[in-house]
Amino acid sequence: MNSGNPFNRSSFLTASFNYKEWRERFILAILRIASFIAIFPLIASFPTATLSDRFLFVGMYLILVALTVLPVSYSIRAYVLLLISFTIGVNAILMWGPWADGSLFLLTGIILSSLLLDHRTDLFVLIISIVFIVGLAALQQIGVYKFTTANIPAITPSDWFVYSLDFSIAGVLLVAAFGQFKDAFARVIQDMQGAFDALGTERAQLEEKVRERTDELETQTAQLRTSATVSRVVAEIQNITDLLETVTQLTSDKFGYYHVGLYILDEKKKIAFLQAASSATGKQLIGHAFRVEPDLRNPLTQVVEQNRYIISSDIDSLNFVRDANFPITRSRMILPLAVRGNVLGLLDLHSDQPRAFSAQDAEILQTLADLTAITFDNVRLLNETKSLVGQLEITTSIQTQRTWKKLTSRQKPAYQYTPAGVRPVFSTNKKDSNDGMQIPLILHGQKIGGITLKRKGTATDWSERERVLVEKIADQVALALENSRLVDEAQKSAMRDQMIANISTRVRETLDIESVVRTATAELRKVFDLKEAEISVGAPQAESTPIRKNTSSLKLK
Repeated sequence: MNSGNPFNRSSFLTASFNYKEWRERFILAILRIASFIAIFPLIASFPTATLSDRFLFVGMYLILVALTVLPVSYSIRAYVLLLISFTIGVNAILMWGPWADGSLFLLTGIILSSLLLDHRTDLFVLIISIVFIVGLAALQQIGVYKFTTANIPAITPSDWFVYSLDFSIAGVLLVAAFGQFKDAFARVIQDMQGAFDALGTERAQLEEKVRERTDELETQTAQLRTSATVSRVVAEIQNITDLLETVTQLTSDKFGYYHVGLYILDEKKKIAFLQAASSATGKQLIGHAFRVEPDLRNPLTQVVEQNRYIISSDIDSLNFVRDANFPITRSRMILPLAVRGNVLGLLDLHSDQPRAFSAQDAEILQTLADLTAITFDNVRLLNETKSLVGQLEITTSIQTQRTWKKLTSRQKPAYQYTPAGVRPVFSTNKKDSNDGMQIPLILHGQKIGGITLKRKGTATDWSERERVLVEKIADQVALALENSRLVDEAQKSAMRDQMIANISTRVRETLDIESVVRTATAELRKVFDLKEAEISVGAPQAESTPIRKNTSSLKLK
């Protein structure tokens, strides 16, 4: 079974339904059946037949077998088969008269001539058969011919008349019926042949469409493969300039466009600046700071406004706008570079071929444009993030330097390990000696201290492995010092917050102004362990202005 190709069956029907081939197969089948069936009546009649009949029957059977086996032409097979049938019928009538089955063989010959031959051969065979019967009847009645077979009943003219009439009626009906059948069959064949021709035409058209669609699919597949290759290269670029140059150059090389330009919009999304180009003309325009001002007649502005691609060709003169910078352009496609609906730029493609761009091309290249826009936006955000991180690191480094400078200005804690144990060092300004290993304590790129190590005995060399180990320890010490400082600041901040909360609670215990001032003064003196504390209530006055009576002051010692 072959169900994969839908045209195999229709091709088989068209090829097999041929009238001439059908007749050849039909006559061959008749000959084979006749060769097989004729054996039985030949054997049955052989003992009673005369010598001449035996030679006749055996000869006709051998001829029948030869027609079946040998590669004989169709016309010879048809006429010989009709002759055999007619001969058997004539021989039977000549021997037995109208009382035998000779008429059946004559009628069989009429039927076979109608099925196997054209040009009204069946009518000619019918006329010959009727003429033979009528002639034989006349010869028998006038005594010219006598039947050789004994025990034949007497045949009267009325018997011949009825026999001839019956045979004629049967023959005419068969000729008319098979004539109508052949005409209807011919019409059916003609209609079917017309249907097969129409099916063949439709098949050819469908094959052509399938071929065209296959070519389109192969082209789209190649474009998708090329787009994927370009996309992989683009996705790995982390520099905006390299990104734009790579996109334009690869798109021009891989897709075969003679010019590809990439525009980036300004912050107001009004002016498009040409940032990268694949052609020499485009590169010259970049050198002249080429830009496109807002103009609704310009297709670049239309793409920005509509946020969708535009395809134009010089054949479609209504939509095509010729660019003076690229006079050989015959087809043009402009794609938006958009991220989350926000147009960042434009990808301008030029071809020197008419109608070089289709909607399928736009869908594939729009995917590349979207990926370019996303990569461009990601690289831009990454650069901004790196810049912010750098600024944050610088700010953190400066803040760390200020904090530790302020902290060490009040006290410079230092400790030294001696055989007697760990002791504080109150002075760290002595000159550094060269017989030990000195490792700085680095925090956020700033030196906040150092570690000095000296060996026992006379050995003074330190291996690189030991230095790396001490540097790692120094990093952990610096982090621990920073954490300790942050904890200390957090505790002090918590104490300040607690003190403020306590004072606030005490002050709010009464609504009397005198009591509020007194409580606040007492709490400040207590918290800061002051010698005296004073709170004045009232608006500040100029020196020449006398103090008003509603101004009050409270001092505690």
